[in-house]
Amino acid sequence: MAEDKRNYSNHKIIIDERENVTINGVNEVLSFDEESIVCVSNLGVIVVRGENLHISRLDLDAEVLCAEGRVDSVTYEEEFAVKGGFFNRIFR
Repeated sequence: MAEDKRNYSNHKIIIDERENVTINGVNEVLSFDEESIVCVSNLGVIVVRGENLHISRLDLDAEVLCAEGRVDSVTYEEEFAVKGGFFNRIFR
C-alpha cells in the first residue's frame, strides 16, 4: 500500500464569530469571489460560502488562508468544478 504523505497535523479551521475564517494547510486557491472561496488543503478541497468574503491573508509558504466576511458554511468537497468560464458555459 502506498504511503500517505499528507501532513494532517497542520490542518485546522477556525471560524471566529462567523466573520473571520482561518484555514491552515492550504496549498492552493482555485477560485474566490464575494460569495465563495475554493481552496485545496492537505485534506482535500474546501469551499467557504458566505457574503462579502475577502481574502485578508494568503501565505502559501506557511499554508495559511485568512478571510473576512459573513461565513455561512465551510465544506469539504470530493470533486469541485470551478464555475464560470467561457468554455464551461458552452459545453454544459
